[in-house]
Amino acid sequence: MNMFQSSEQTIHNESCRSSLLFFWLPTRFQVTNKRLSVEKRNTFLGFIPFGYDSEDITYRNISSVQSSAKLHPIRCLIGLWLFTGSFRLLGSTTFFGLGIIEFILGFLLLIHCYKAKLKVITNSGRNTEVEVSFLEGNKLRKIAREVNNQVVNY
Repeated sequence: MNMFQSSEQTIHNESCRSSLLFFWLPTRFQVTNKRLSVEKRNTFLGFIPFGYDSEDITYRNISSVQSSAKLHPIRCLIGLWLFTGSFRLLGSTTFFGLGIIEFILGFLLLIHCYKAKLKVITNSGRNTEVEVSFLEGNKLRKIAREVNNQVVNY
């Protein structure tokens, strides 16, 4: 991650998967006694690593930290429609290839429709939001709790 001052101590270090499918694209969080550091991967075409975004937020600038889980209904409905509709095409010999593509797209939308989110609100009103897989929701809650403890004690 980042090089910190010698007086800084790491309190909590966590790595979360951004997606169930793309496990090689982790989002890393580091909570120290002075700041929260977030590093997330940028991607090309959604799955090819292409650099990263990192942000350091000092505790004096943090107003609050929230963690939540969210269902994206449009993604869910389109994914469900594509996924279930693909079985009709998979039974056909002429449209089998289209059925495979529809099946894969529907499946991908379904596993990406429910996400866990960490939202850091600064004193200036600027929000930093990080979405990860819903399976990593407990890790985000733990990070939010640690950061909120540090903000209160800062």
